[in-house]
Amino acid sequence: MKSFRFARRSLLTAVVGAVGLRVLLDNMVASAAGATSPPRFLMTHWPLGTVRYLFRPTGSGESYTPSAIIKPFVDAGLRNDMTVLYGLSHNPFASGKGGAHEAGTLLMSTGQGTPGVRLNGGEGDDAVAGGPSFDQIFLKNVADLQTAGASADAVNAICDARVDSLETSTQCLSYGYASRSIAAATGGMVVEATPLLPELSPLQLYLRLFSKFMPGGSSSSNQAALARAIVNRKSVLDFALRELDRVKRLAPSAERVKIDIHAEAIRKLELSLTPLDELPNNLCRVPPAPDAAVVGKSGSQLVSSGDPENPVPGPDSEDTLHAQVGRLHMGVIVAALQCDLTRVATFQWAPGQSHVAFKGLYPGRPDQSYMHHPTSQLVTGGSALGNGSPGGTQGDILQFLGKVQTWYNAQHAELLLLLKNTHDGFGNSLLDHTVVPYLTEIAACTHQREPLPAFIFGGKALGMRHGSFLDFENDVRCHNDLWASVAQAYLGADPLSKLRGETFYQADVKPIEGLWQAP
Repeated sequence: MKSFRFARRSLLTAVVGAVGLRVLLDNMVASAAGATSPPRFLMTHWPLGTVRYLFRPTGSGESYTPSAIIKPFVDAGLRNDMTVLYGLSHNPFASGKGGAHEAGTLLMSTGQGTPGVRLNGGEGDDAVAGGPSFDQIFLKNVADLQTAGASADAVNAICDARVDSLETSTQCLSYGYASRSIAAATGGMVVEATPLLPELSPLQLYLRLFSKFMPGGSSSSNQAALARAIVNRKSVLDFALRELDRVKRLAPSAERVKIDIHAEAIRKLELSLTPLDELPNNLCRVPPAPDAAVVGKSGSQLVSSGDPENPVPGPDSEDTLHAQVGRLHMGVIVAALQCDLTRVATFQWAPGQSHVAFKGLYPGRPDQSYMHHPTSQLVTGGSALGNGSPGGTQGDILQFLGKVQTWYNAQHAELLLLLKNTHDGFGNSLLDHTVVPYLTEIAACTHQREPLPAFIFGGKALGMRHGSFLDFENDVRCHNDLWASVAQAYLGADPLSKLRGETFYQADVKPIEGLWQAP
């Protein structure tokens, strides 16, 4: 063991500033000393709520029968890794400041009211955050979620960032403790928790995270050097292969396996980002959309239709690019979790005003693409929350919305399977050690704040108990009850006593019974 430690010190000397390699080696030593997998947290989001009669399972508890919307997760073998919830509410702490999607996204992720709306040059309903989001709350309060290799910036990803009218609120899940005063749409100033904006380009997220494996860390010059190495089909680990091979020869056999796990994860991720010959010369710039296949679209354009018989058409087959960007972001985040570059992240498919066009999902029109949010605006009355299936165009639109959510769930199941089937340096499934809430900002496309659907995946090694459908529609529960339940995985049976100093809404909030049991 003495020679292994000497080789480790030699390697660290050779790669001064290569935070990722230092974390890799520190974790191997911790494993040899009997440590185990750390906890992790991944907040995820799908847009535009649900359609009640298409979402609700039949039955309850462990014997429920999944609806078509939920079935992709069951078909993927994730039934015992998830809890399905229906009947949560933002109403106990909604302030009424901000639009439905705008405020709803913040209510969902921060658990507290919005203090106002920002002046952004567009519509006057772009809500601002009243405090930090739960990813940052957990990161601050749970020492085991902190890692020496963590990015200085939050690890946040979004797959499509188009909004109606210059909104920040709907395209950001993560908010820090730092606050700032900004111009309010209503006049004067408003104080907001600072948005930790997500990365739209999977490649740029990768460069920021995995340049940590190079001497010098994640500076812009190192990111450029790493990008050049990728173009030349070299791995970030090629910068230290000689030293790494020497450590492998001297290390105990169990540690050699862990070195290989980390190295292979990074190489596979790099291959998934090829071909890279389409990258622009200026690698600090996000590749333009839609020509670059690995970058989601961005921009602001208010798209609507006042004719309920004519849903809003969109570009052909946008969902193909949307899925590809999602998979690449998934790969980056999972590899970063596996290599312990972060233990906390957020992943968002699209804002609540999603402009993504889906082809072949509208009933009777297999060759036409329709935009998600603009089409949802044609739903009238409370049919999205009704008990029965309406006919005519209204029924067709609701079927389209249900199929879009089913599409998202099928894609999301891939992320969860990747987490489940990926093992960390301690040999354990990432999903078992990662709690993954999967949330939405409104109850339905008609903008109600209840009854909200939600899912919680993973964290079984942290005490989360799954396999059930929990129905609170007739006795609606505060959405923060979900967060209190997740907090148990990190803070134990009485998490709120340890979070009293936080500013999220806590009156009458309590964990949901049966969702967690001390491991």
